[in-house]
Amino acid sequence: MAVFADQLDLRTAVIEAVGSTSIVDVWPRLLQFAENEINRKSRNRQQITAVDLTFTSGVATLPADFLEMINLYYDGYGTEMVQAPLSTVKQTYSNYGFYAIDGTSVLINGFTGTKAIEYYAKVPTISASLTDTNWLLAAYPDVYMATCAFEGAKHIKSAELAGIYERMADRAFTDMKIDSDRARYSQAAVRVAGCTP
Repeated sequence: MAVFADQLDLRTAVIEAVGSTSIVDVWPRLLQFAENEINRKSRNRQQITAVDLTFTSGVATLPADFLEMINLYYDGYGTEMVQAPLSTVKQTYSNYGFYAIDGTSVLINGFTGTKAIEYYAKVPTISASLTDTNWLLAAYPDVYMATCAFEGAKHIKSAELAGIYERMADRAFTDMKIDSDRARYSQAAVRVAGCTP
């Protein structure tokens, strides 16, 4: 059973944590602030998404939920391309081995066609309905709880509570990262590239 059933359950817990029902009136805004913070700090294995982008004259639009590039592949999901400064990619002699991100677009100088990417996607919001939930609320309820309580404590102007929940949020993000890294790399092996003596 999940710690929080949905957004309403989370809101009730945050009200109890900060000891004030006054946050109900501003809850949608506090939740949005919290989710913005979550998207700035969270890079979890469950956020990894793969899509194909269509380039026209060297430009493709990034997905709406894009946070950070993991890989852009030269051919299928094989060889990774190299991210380079925008100025380098825009030079006429730049080849198809380099890409750059420019705002909400990704550039490969002169390329037209399809390339596969892997990226970190935003955590799906739970703000549309009080009955909304998502994978983060189910798997890491402490991240949502501490981040929302931090925003609630700031709203009621309690520096003491804000400090407590900020530290709790930092710990929750650290624990989530450790958990994600263990799941992704627990059996990974290091291989030396090239010839060895």
